[in-house]
Amino acid sequence: MSSKKLLAGSLALVLTSGWLFVPIMPTRAEEGMWLPDTVSTLPLAKLRAKGFTLKPEDIYNPNGPSLKDAIVIIDGGTGEFVSPEGLLLTNHHVAFDGIASLSTPEKDYVINGFVAKSRAEEIPTPGYTVQVLDIMKDVTKEMLDGVTPEMSPTDREKRLAENRKKLVDANSAPNRQPQVVEMSSGLQYYLYVYDVFPDVRLVYAPPKSIGYYGGDPDNFEWPRHCGDFTFFRVYADKDNRPAAYAKDNVPYRPKKHLTISLAGYKEGDFTMVMGYPGRTNRYREAAAVETSERVQIPLLIDFFTGQIAALEEAARADRKTALALASQIFSLSNSLKAYQGAQRTLRRVQFLERRRRQEAALAQFIASTPENQAKYGDVIPELTKRNEAYRPFVATDFILPRLPGFVSQVAGLANLAVARAIDADQPEAERNPQLAAQVARVKPTLPNFFRNRNPQLEQQRLVALFELADKQPEGARVAFLDKQFEGKTGAARAAAQRELARQIVESPYYDTPGRLQVLFDLSSAQIKALDDPGLNFLLALAPEAEAARKRAERFNAEVNPLRARYIAALAASRGNQPFYPDANRTLRFTYGEVKGYTPKDGATYRYYTTLFGVVEKDRGVEPFDAPLAVIDLHRRRDHGRYFEPRFGDVPVNFLSTNDIIGGNSGSPILNGRGEIIGVVFDGNFEGLGNDFLYDDDAQRTISVDIRYVLFLTEKMAGAAYLFKEMTFAAAGAAPRR
Repeated sequence: MSSKKLLAGSLALVLTSGWLFVPIMPTRAEEGMWLPDTVSTLPLAKLRAKGFTLKPEDIYNPNGPSLKDAIVIIDGGTGEFVSPEGLLLTNHHVAFDGIASLSTPEKDYVINGFVAKSRAEEIPTPGYTVQVLDIMKDVTKEMLDGVTPEMSPTDREKRLAENRKKLVDANSAPNRQPQVVEMSSGLQYYLYVYDVFPDVRLVYAPPKSIGYYGGDPDNFEWPRHCGDFTFFRVYADKDNRPAAYAKDNVPYRPKKHLTISLAGYKEGDFTMVMGYPGRTNRYREAAAVETSERVQIPLLIDFFTGQIAALEEAARADRKTALALASQIFSLSNSLKAYQGAQRTLRRVQFLERRRRQEAALAQFIASTPENQAKYGDVIPELTKRNEAYRPFVATDFILPRLPGFVSQVAGLANLAVARAIDADQPEAERNPQLAAQVARVKPTLPNFFRNRNPQLEQQRLVALFELADKQPEGARVAFLDKQFEGKTGAARAAAQRELARQIVESPYYDTPGRLQVLFDLSSAQIKALDDPGLNFLLALAPEAEAARKRAERFNAEVNPLRARYIAALAASRGNQPFYPDANRTLRFTYGEVKGYTPKDGATYRYYTTLFGVVEKDRGVEPFDAPLAVIDLHRRRDHGRYFEPRFGDVPVNFLSTNDIIGGNSGSPILNGRGEIIGVVFDGNFEGLGNDFLYDDDAQRTISVDIRYVLFLTEKMAGAAYLFKEMTFAAAGAAPRR
């Protein structure tokens, strides 16, 4: 599951104290991506009855080692230390960009996999870092210092930015990344400080025929038979601090690493997940849900469809191009299926209608007392008004900032040169210092952007964006592009779109690094005097894209404080019971149980799959092309210590009710003793839409069983040296070597 997921809780009408309301706050046991410092507020007695044996400080302890120290951010996902010597486990799809970047037609690690037989063979993975959380602290008081209710949205955001900068500056250091994160639209703020390790080396990646077994047909589907895992190792300097790659670096010694359990699980067993989920919007007002369901999600589905088609056409050229584009196609395809699933779920459960009923009940709660009315009376009407006013600009504000940089790095750099020139026309006090800093960073690296450039692909992707704009209905058109193609429809507009894309991408003024470099030294008048169609487009686009950026920024500045009060009203309607803030790529704790589900009438899915299913699906061609070594192990029943008597086979994947979303990819799934039993890698199609809701009946987390991970690592890869550093729970001895 790539970096994407919604809230349900109990949706029954509840009659309380004379008013009717529908609770939006979570009420089902498994729902919730909880901040780790709030675990003590959970129903611990109920969790212990299910099998949870730890104390809250075992999960999060600011004064000593705890599970939070074993869980890290790696690329777009999560990883976990599984040895005291920096061995890190995550998903194959999280590692995929790195694996692809290290691959060549001669050494194709995507197709064939990679295994280091000793630490000397572990290879650096460019572009990958591991972020280890050091400090997590509530800084709401510091962030709201000087913020008053009377402030305008602009002044409020300015004051918050000043306070944020103070906190960030006070915690900055080399290879140390501080960030202040807003919770619940500003009801709360946390400071997170990470140690950032840039020396990350690939240890073992199974071949794609294991790591992405089933490919797109099986993505987000159950039953799954995927070995979605990869091992890295994090290296540090001799003082155990982050350092750039060097031969003298040594394996990092984490404060905490996970113990591995080979004991397995059965249906109903307690599970917990710790990781870094991306974003959820579970407390959004009904008007925002309407925008998402009727405008944003259809827009994104069309966007991803068009971009994938352009990439797939280019990938058919040759194996080298296909290899270079594989990661992008995978990422976009994953996102497309996620949004398609979300669209289906929201329609199936009639979520917009459900949220409107909930909001009507909340309005009744607000109107029930003068105190509530004074605090929250304007919140729902104001949020509705602002959403309805912004809705016609959603497509414009999505598309314009992506022209043309999203589809062409070189054209994007030319766009940056134009933006710099226009900014230089402003009085010095009004110029954008961030723009100047960006130019300074980029200029020395310009030649890098011309390597492996594919102008034909850039044109196709730009045309796809033009076509996306042309699909928008009346009342939501992208006026800037309609003006560019004024008077043209059908085939005439299509031809004009192709020609403009060609002119932008093939402009002679940035067809080499040297000519592009010159653009950064020209004024806007000098660029205009060149009278180049591609550059003229960028000159015309610049103020429109800036207006789009400011409009979106202004909308968010206006609705954020309103949403904070909306969430406060929700909390009040629930008697201020503990609740979790929306996910925002910060460390979270979720709990649930091993459990199958019923996807549709007449069908029931059990909670696990086995090696038999891997072989059963094999067709000898991608994406169902199981390695011969795995088929042979199955036929010889060479299962080693990974055989599960209750299943009569080696377990491969399993289901649980844990509440997750994109970003959780690679998270450890743990038993009640905090021992790792698997690695999270996906959610099920019926559970998509979970950025808005959690559905206990339909939503499931899909994990690869740790025994399948170790079975492949030992039996297929022969990476025996890794087992010497892992820690195994007493209930499951270390595997034979």
